[in-house]
Amino acid sequence: MIQDFLDGPDSVRKSAATQKRATAPERVGWACDSILFSSCNEDSACELRAFGELAGKRVLCITASGGRVLNLLLAKPAVIWAVDLNPAQNYLLELKVAAMRSLDHAAYLRFLGVRECSDRLQTYAALGGELSSAARHFFAAHCTLVANGILLQGRLERYLRQLSKLLQLTHPFGVRRLFAFDDLDEQRRFVTKLDSAFFRLVAQTACRRSVLQAFSGDPGFFRYIPREIALHRAIYTGVLDHFRHRLARDNPLMQLVFFGRFTYEPALPIYLNAASYDRVKAELGRVQLVIKTSTVSRVLAEAGPAAFDAFSLSDISSYLDDAAHAELFGAVLAAARPGAKLCSRSNIYHRPLLAAHERRLLRDPVLERELAIADHSCVHKFLVGELR
Repeated sequence: MIQDFLDGPDSVRKSAATQKRATAPERVGWACDSILFSSCNEDSACELRAFGELAGKRVLCITASGGRVLNLLLAKPAVIWAVDLNPAQNYLLELKVAAMRSLDHAAYLRFLGVRECSDRLQTYAALGGELSSAARHFFAAHCTLVANGILLQGRLERYLRQLSKLLQLTHPFGVRRLFAFDDLDEQRRFVTKLDSAFFRLVAQTACRRSVLQAFSGDPGFFRYIPREIALHRAIYTGVLDHFRHRLARDNPLMQLVFFGRFTYEPALPIYLNAASYDRVKAELGRVQLVIKTSTVSRVLAEAGPAAFDAFSLSDISSYLDDAAHAELFGAVLAAARPGAKLCSRSNIYHRPLLAAHERRLLRDPVLERELAIADHSCVHKFLVGELR
């Protein structure tokens, strides 16, 4: 199977070129043979709160890193459709699924990159036969991603690793201590002291539009955020607000931001966590997982009317112009079963729905505000409610 790594790059490039010519404006702006997200940077507890009971239901979820798809297995839905325009994100999900089916928890963490490992390519050799031909060709052209621990090899994760080196300049001023607290009141008092002119300068510099554009590899992160919103201030404020309400050590994304790696395993996402890994793995044998590489609007049209009970849209609206945004939510309404639940995230600012769409959504503004504070991203705004 290791020979698979030496075959297929030409077909990968041809497939990516065909995909780019055929796609609509969802998550465009980077090469479609690039993994943009590789870890799970949001808190799936937010979706689970928004959805309520999912047992036996049909769910549509944006693939992204695949983490949220796997996390939702814990709620025992009947079917999950995982959708992403970027085929590389779906290949990553395939790999995570194949590895989970075959490996115990410790081996899974070593293979993905949470823990040290020297034989990931050998492990992949035993898994490759479980992947689609397209996924095998992709990883043949990107074997170093697997060898280095693919969980931390997305373009965003590599940016965060570089960002962590900058933020380590703040460690002598107490930032490392921030992740040692197990008492929220003590941490809250510490955050007040930490909010200094020096720390604001370092953190806000790293979060300016120009810096993100140059280094993050994510062109959609702020494309449709109104210019009057100061991105660096919004991110900084969101992170500090989160730290006033949640322990820093329990946020795996902030571990990556400040250390470039996961430092506290009990806070790992559901599908990586020792407390829930075996239950998630068991659900892989029962839940029907359908992986689709296309725009969400096209997939919803393919699924037909009254196809889904829940929609996890994270954070696709950040990447759509106004016309595509309206098309997406029109398609969601058409594919929703009566009483279906919607959980949509967007970076910094969630664009309003069209009035005709808004009238068909019974929103929960209190829950939306709570989730915006609780979510590991620290920057997502939520649109949550029941479709009618």
